[in-house]
Amino acid sequence: MIKMKLKPRFFLLFFLLLSLKLPETLTSKAQSNRGGEALDEEVFIHVRFTTPSGQAVTDIRREEIRVLAEGKSQQVRRVMYPDEPFDIGLLMDVSPSKEEAVDSIRHDTARFVSFFPLQNPIMVLTFDSQVYVDCDWTTDRKKVDEALWEFGLHKPGGSTVLREAVVLAVEQKFLPRKPRTAMILFSDGVDTGSGQVSEKESLEVLKKSGVLTYCVQHFSFAFHRKVHYPTPRSPRDIQSIPGTTGTKVGPIFVGRGRTSERDWAEYKVKTIHENAVNYLRQLAQAGGGLHLQLATINELGKAYDKIAEELSQVYTISFIPSHKRGERFHSIRVMSTRDGVITRYRPAGYWAAR
Repeated sequence: MIKMKLKPRFFLLFFLLLSLKLPETLTSKAQSNRGGEALDEEVFIHVRFTTPSGQAVTDIRREEIRVLAEGKSQQVRRVMYPDEPFDIGLLMDVSPSKEEAVDSIRHDTARFVSFFPLQNPIMVLTFDSQVYVDCDWTTDRKKVDEALWEFGLHKPGGSTVLREAVVLAVEQKFLPRKPRTAMILFSDGVDTGSGQVSEKESLEVLKKSGVLTYCVQHFSFAFHRKVHYPTPRSPRDIQSIPGTTGTKVGPIFVGRGRTSERDWAEYKVKTIHENAVNYLRQLAQAGGGLHLQLATINELGKAYDKIAEELSQVYTISFIPSHKRGERFHSIRVMSTRDGVITRYRPAGYWAAR
């Protein structure tokens, strides 16, 4: 009988393969490993105080803050001031439409993360046809940097599960949560794979979570035009016949009569873009943050600057409701007793379960 003798370098290769760590993926069975600090009955509100002209006011005192719930005055339990930094969770779209801009996205996102104190946890999640945990909550900036520089290196899937990514991220990585935690979503807003999660469901999950959310949108018209009509316009394209009835969208005419395939594709792309803009705008409203649209990917750095500036101006206020709580929406109002101060806060209420 012949015995096989394994050389030392075989064992080295074997253990190296075992040590390789692929990004964790989020599924509906995954469990959150992040503890929360809030009391179960405590309600948190993220508030920005401004002058009538929009200039931030960051010296509001606790005694100048008033909270009403269901029209009744509430006792403020905690006030976290703007100089207390946020934990930042990044949710990044790495679907095929982002391939051409990967280097710029990496650079600007790494710069954005550097704005925050080293002791503050950062998380990096990415998604295409799946949702990946590239870097779980950590204060180790080396791990964060490695995750960002590997952005987009795994082969992108053929679909995009945006709505599913929002729900999984919120339920499994942002809850339970620290009060000052923000989600930064970067995407074109197009979802082609979340068959089990509707827009309404994802918006409700975000509203109920109380997670402060900012949406940065870069829509690649060139990519989506290639998807829907890969052939450039030809002078021989059949054009619309004047006088026929139909829908006019800018220079595009879609309706009865002969419409070129190229115009049909352009109409589809415009419709996809409008739906994407509407969805991300609603997400930002549900999360109490901003919806920032980029004309080009070169504007990503400016969008990140805007978010970092605003986060440095946000108060987080908490109270324990004096009224009986049930599974329904409760209206709230936050104001300052200081003259001339305007408030902007997470939508005018919160969801509470018994």
